[in-house]
Amino acid sequence: MAEGLIIPKPYLYVELNDRDITTYITPFLISFRYIDNDGLQKQESDDVEIELHDPDGFFRENPPARGSALKVKFGYTDRVRNAGVFFIDSYTYSVSRNGDIFTIKALAKDVKSSYRTIKTTAFENKTLKQIAEEIAKRHGYKLHFQGGDVSFTRLTQNQKRDLEFLAELCKLYGKTCKVSNKTLVIIDPEEKAGVYKLTREHIISASFEVSSLYEQSSEVVYLDPSRKDTTQDKKQSKVKASGDTQKINRRVENKKQAETIAEKQAMLNSMKELQARIECVGIPDLHAGGWVVVEGLGRFDREYYIQTATHTITRDGYTTELELLLAPSQGGKKR
Repeated sequence: MAEGLIIPKPYLYVELNDRDITTYITPFLISFRYIDNDGLQKQESDDVEIELHDPDGFFRENPPARGSALKVKFGYTDRVRNAGVFFIDSYTYSVSRNGDIFTIKALAKDVKSSYRTIKTTAFENKTLKQIAEEIAKRHGYKLHFQGGDVSFTRLTQNQKRDLEFLAELCKLYGKTCKVSNKTLVIIDPEEKAGVYKLTREHIISASFEVSSLYEQSSEVVYLDPSRKDTTQDKKQSKVKASGDTQKINRRVENKKQAETIAEKQAMLNSMKELQARIECVGIPDLHAGGWVVVEGLGRFDREYYIQTATHTITRDGYTTELELLLAPSQGGKKR
């Protein structure tokens, strides 16, 4: 495993409601898992799972309150990643001949009922960024918005939760949308967020899948106000392996919006042509929405987009597992 690399001892720090509990949980730790989702292909929140031995029933009898805040840092003593604040959503207690186990699950998005409220509201003469700013402010989040904006004359949030509505809107226009460390993060996957090089010495295991089971083209139908009839806008991806068409039944306001949707969906489709899963030594810098370049694996050497980065610390050490898609710039290249 990763021959030639000297792997330092993993570092983990956990606070519960601003109280350091690291020394209390470390002797019982089975695994710590930080699931960093991109908010595009995966759900709109990062997750944390902490699995503990519970031989004396202490955690069973003293469970943390739902909604309690966890602050988490991990990595190595000389390279610490601040994963931020999470809110306990659930816990699980299980019993077997191997012992009692207590598992805590927490989300980066708050679990208060106000965050789950279904509502209907209208946005007039707003851009995507302005809508995101309004939703972020409503829930006490900061906003990190990167990439091009989109303007709307009128847009209705119809019987949807705020994050659900915003995530669907962002995905339609080819953007990520997720909550991480009390920040609403919206970015374009086309824009490189740092590229980390992975070589054979980093990799524990890897698998790659080339597939044609995705749409080759995107077709958007919209109402042209000047012509009073519907108009179609089509964008072909550069990949020729699939003849399927993704039909997007979405009413948009103008041709520019239709073209943007069709273009972005064609890009997202082409990224699915090559998918990979790589387990490597623990690398705190690897994050969802970032890019990696793989070297030393022949025809699979290229740039990939990280849709999920799962960082796991156990008694055996620290590893990072990546779920990857073909980077947008690589679409349509020969395999």
